Amino acid sequence: MCDTFVVLGSSTPDGITLFGKNSDREPNEPQAVYFFPRSSNNPDELFTTNQKVDQVSETNAILISKPSWMWGGEMGVNDKGVVIGNEAVFTKERVRRDGLLGMDILRIALERSENAEHAVRIIIGILEKYGQGSNGGFTKTLYYHNSFLVADRESAWIVETSDRFWVTKRVYGSAAISNCLTIETEIDEMHPQVVSNSQDRKWHNPAKEFDFAGSYERRLFRKFSGAEIRLKRMRELIEEKEMNIERCFEILRDHNDRRHQSSMKNICMHAGAGVVTSQTTASMVVAIGDKIEVWVTNSSLPCLSIYKPVWFNSQESSLSFGEGESGLNYWGNWEIFNRLAILRDSKAAELWKEYCLPFEQDLLLSRGKTTEADLTKQAFEKSWKIARKMTSILRGEREEAGFLKKSYWKKQDALLHRLKSRNFRKELPT
Repeated sequence: MCDTFVVLGSSTPDGITLFGKNSDREPNEPQAVYFFPRSSNNPDELFTTNQKVDQVSETNAILISKPSWMWGGEMGVNDKGVVIGNEAVFTKERVRRDGLLGMDILRIALERSENAEHAVRIIIGILEKYGQGSNGGFTKTLYYHNSFLVADRESAWIVETSDRFWVTKRVYGSAAISNCLTIETEIDEMHPQVVSNSQDRKWHNPAKEFDFAGSYERRLFRKFSGAEIRLKRMRELIEEKEMNIERCFEILRDHNDRRHQSSMKNICMHAGAGVVTSQTTASMVVAIGDKIEVWVTNSSLPCLSIYKPVWFNSQESSLSFGEGESGLNYWGNWEIFNRLAILRDSKAAELWKEYCLPFEQDLLLSRGKTTEADLTKQAFEKSWKIARKMTSILRGEREEAGFLKKSYWKKQDALLHRLKSRNFRKELPT
């Protein structure tokens, strides 16, 4: 499960377009930030997570947050200022077993697009040529279709799909998407057979105006996933205050007064006993102005994390310590603290306010006062040490959680250790 939003520069005080996404996946699935520079003279074929596709000769530089095992990314931005996030959606069309993952489609679009509208065309073209599908789960089986929120500095689009069928809607001001279809009757473009297909399947009454969500969505999944509640909450929070980077952090940390409670209704999602098997494993905020500024947690649970700044151009990024394999180790180091914190809620909240929030605010104030590479390095290295310090303190604190919560996380810790050769080379929670 995931949540994504965008606020265009026309609706922000400083004219900067803001994008944010929480990636909600299995709690033991690490996710790290990767930078790929601009590339030319590429080979004719591209190998994605599980499928071979035609490659283009030249690709853009991209910065993406991606799960450890897949080629594609959950969210990312290219050097042209195109940013994309995707969502799992559940529709009446059967999900193919041999299609492209939505995350792979996202990365392909970032690598090839010049602007948001171009990215939309690429997504549609890839969808129609190769199809979407395959297992998007890490240790479990999860098949779904995808929706995408695509933006650049000047414009944004929502693309929603059901197998090879698609519709698009232009964004004015702001928009949010979640694990449900949001495009109903207000459609800018659509697949030429999307209406006739729904009529043939008896999903749409031709006497009425065509409603994509109403025709194609599995409504039970919309309710089961908590998507409608999270979507409404995001829209409310965007309208509540002026939008800036800090406000994006606040939205992605929101629990709607259910702090650390396992609930599919929280934007900052915590896994737990019962049906809540997803957790926010990474979070990203992108500010697109004269420059592209990216803030990442590179760790799960944004409410317990520090957002860290990253910059990049066509050939290099300010990432060093936090990129690639070291980024996975960073995720694992922070996860040691998170696993202790989940069972010691009150003390963990105190520690976050004492150590994490002031450092994050210092990072925001330090922009422009030191080099970008130095600030990113400082952010990752000091936050690593902060995680270690808080971990040391929490080890001596009494657990507050109940029996079911303790049992759930004990099982997750054991599973994470069994997966360590697949995920990490260094430390894991103990």
